[in-house]
Amino acid sequence: MALALILFLMLPACTDRNRPTVEDWQPKWRAALAVLPDPSAIGVEPDGALCNETLAALRSIRPELTPTPDRAIDDAVQEWFQIAEDAFFECPPRSGPIGSFVDAYDELFRLEAEVNLVLGIDG
Repeated sequence: MALALILFLMLPACTDRNRPTVEDWQPKWRAALAVLPDPSAIGVEPDGALCNETLAALRSIRPELTPTPDRAIDDAVQEWFQIAEDAFFECPPRSGPIGSFVDAYDELFRLEAEVNLVLGIDG
């Protein structure tokens, strides 16, 4: 029984060894953030090519950000990508909880701040 308890307590430490350091992960996170066009450049009816390029870039970089350096941000990073991809797939977003690019960017900025706060990254 004692051996099982020790193994159970050691399991999280073993799985976290596969996570990157903040220093290794942060440049990829910044690259993902840089993929998004400036909100003022999008306009009400954005160019379809801009949306397609942004969506492709987001889908390309997403696998590089998993795993994250900390479990506490796993959900926030996944949600950030989901919102960004949904917004640029629908282009402009018109349905669901994200009804516009303004709504999408507001939520993306909130999630970015959450990730940066947990990791101690200056935004």
